[in-house]
Amino acid sequence: MEPARHVFRVLLLLLVAVVIFVLGRTFLVPSSYGEHGPYRYANVAEQRAVRAPRHGGPAACGACHAERLKAVAAGAHRAVSCEVCHAPLARHAADGAKRAEMPVDPSAAACARCHRKIDGRPAAFPQIVLAQHQGGVEKTPCLDCHDAHSPKL
Repeated sequence: MEPARHVFRVLLLLLVAVVIFVLGRTFLVPSSYGEHGPYRYANVAEQRAVRAPRHGGPAACGACHAERLKAVAAGAHRAVSCEVCHAPLARHAADGAKRAEMPVDPSAAACARCHRKIDGRPAAFPQIVLAQHQGGVEKTPCLDCHDAHSPKL
């Protein structure tokens, strides 16, 4: 009978530990945790309310630059948001008013972020080897020969 009491005590202790764990997890883990991934989903709306969005997307740029947006939509960079190559919209405009000039990085390094030859990229994607492109133009800005919004020569 004595060994049965020890087993009973261990099982009771294990049951208490499981109950404490389940109750603790219920009270400590937010309800929106894991809803859309391993984070507290309610935090997304909270952060949006606290911080003004910095990125506006192509539609926000099109409000003032409709012609440029139309040219981009017909060109090779139609799937690329303006803010990938330029800075976030918040640096250029806020509340419908222009704050500063939109920065433009004319260096070959800016274009090379997407167009540098990498073996893992699809062969159909335009890639260049900077050292061989037009006789080695790694120091020459791509914008000298290409229009970034419609990059064909």
